[in-house]
Amino acid sequence: MIRELALDDGGMNLLSSAMLRSIGDEVARLRGLAVSESTAPRPRDRETSQLLVLRLTRAGGADMNEMQRFSAADAAEFARLGQETFEAIERLPFLTVAAIDGDCFGGALDLALAFDLRFATARSRFSHPGAKLGIVTGFGGTTRWRKTLTPAAARRLFLANAVLSAEEAQAVGLVDVVGEPDVDALAALDVNVVRMIKELSRHADRLSQREVMLLAERLGALYLAM
Repeated sequence: MIRELALDDGGMNLLSSAMLRSIGDEVARLRGLAVSESTAPRPRDRETSQLLVLRLTRAGGADMNEMQRFSAADAAEFARLGQETFEAIERLPFLTVAAIDGDCFGGALDLALAFDLRFATARSRFSHPGAKLGIVTGFGGTTRWRKTLTPAAARRLFLANAVLSAEEAQAVGLVDVVGEPDVDALAALDVNVVRMIKELSRHADRLSQREVMLLAERLGALYLAM
């Protein structure tokens, strides 16, 4: 199952309440399909491909016009909706990929951080201007960065409000590949292997050679068991 979604409202592609609910509904549907497929009897040698690709084009973050009308209760509900939607993406039992083309700012960056892999075109840019605007994201980006970025890179994005090119984002680990994702090849990857490799790469500079070898052996055993 290869499913592609597009964040496209015909304009700046803002994360409104309606857009978040639409994404959340689709994620819930995909999780239900994955559970049904995992429990259905099938031949042992049958290959199943599962992949979610979200295409982000000119993603400008949360809908500030909508937010200006929020009461305190509305703001809390909006934050809860975003957090639960992004957490549901993280919990999907198969590989998830954000394919980014153009600006990926604010809440859209929070959304991209919820995915296993991030691909970006060369023209893409990344920024989190909340501090400059005097606001803090309610979607979890200020904690989710720990899976991907070093503290120094996070400070550049969340405190200094730097705008990173695709190449700069790749250099700090925010983007995995500058280029178009090959969905067929990605669908064949095992999500657990991908997540373990990413975890290893984040901490490789702190591991001894023996620890790296042990982790590599475990990855190899997992691959053979696929």
